[in-house]
Amino acid sequence: MIKNKRYLIFIIGFILLGLIILGLQLGGGVPFSNPSNKSILSLGGTPTPTAFKPLESTPTYYPTDYPTPTQTPTPTPAIIVPVSNTVGVDPIVQPDHQINIMVLGSDQKYKGSIGRTDSIMLVTVNTEDGTVNVTSFPRDLYVYIPGWTTQRINTAFAHGGFQLFQNTMLHNFGFKPDYYVLVNLYAFEYFINDLGGIYVDVPQTICDDKWGYGLSHCVYPGRQHFYAKEALWYARSRVTTNDFDRNYRQQLVLGAILDRLISLESLTKLPQLYETYVSNVTTNLDLPTILSLAPTVVKLTDRSLINQYFIKESMITHWISPTGAQVLLPNYRLIRNLLNEALNTP
Repeated sequence: MIKNKRYLIFIIGFILLGLIILGLQLGGGVPFSNPSNKSILSLGGTPTPTAFKPLESTPTYYPTDYPTPTQTPTPTPAIIVPVSNTVGVDPIVQPDHQINIMVLGSDQKYKGSIGRTDSIMLVTVNTEDGTVNVTSFPRDLYVYIPGWTTQRINTAFAHGGFQLFQNTMLHNFGFKPDYYVLVNLYAFEYFINDLGGIYVDVPQTICDDKWGYGLSHCVYPGRQHFYAKEALWYARSRVTTNDFDRNYRQQLVLGAILDRLISLESLTKLPQLYETYVSNVTTNLDLPTILSLAPTVVKLTDRSLINQYFIKESMITHWISPTGAQVLLPNYRLIRNLLNEALNTP
């Protein structure tokens, strides 16, 4: 039993924030375009809270003949030579009362290792307006990492920790994140199962190898109930799609996690969720900051307060490095326009 009221507030704020951004660390689905270069995922009106109750497993339909997966085409990599951005860019001016948190999903294979940050999300919390903007960064962006080399952006944290990651974002994109939350894949699975699974409104059929064992598996359009492994598979699958598609599916998983949290009226799961969180998440968020964010997080039952942005395929150039790596060269002008909006939209 949690007896200390201050500690309870801490757990509520930490768990809600942590689970919201945990959903974000996963990433892609159906491709879409927007001439404004801004993508906002509308998740509907304010849901009606319902009492939490364990969910029964929804049977998975396995067809006799699987549809032939149609892979999302990837453009032929350009034959160009990238220019290392060793000079850096000007900082982006931001409003007051705003906190930038990097949510990093690590491919950590075992405890004690760091791993690459294969999922990179910027969560911008405006505590004055009570809004949250989320911006997804592709893991294969080929950028200059200060003091080291030009390399994929997902290697910065593994090479020099959060300080080097901060400097990389400031140098290339003009903002320096204040905090970070590093989440491993195990934490995601634990959370989903602790929540009793999630419901995801799947927009289109997706077929892929199931969990790396050579078994074909499909998920079909409609409201689907996922436990941990299938939710993770759905959010990470990219063999028959690509990273940009995957980023959209991750946002669907985010909405599903929010729905489950809203249903926890009695917060009876908090102690269990908290234990999972502190055991599997690394962060520099301190108690005063968490408490300051809690009122904003509670308001997020109103989905119109969440704006989501994506660095899209039109903002990069596919390229093969001299070592044979397939990477993404940023169009800094287009990405700068997107970040100006994401960091300055109440």
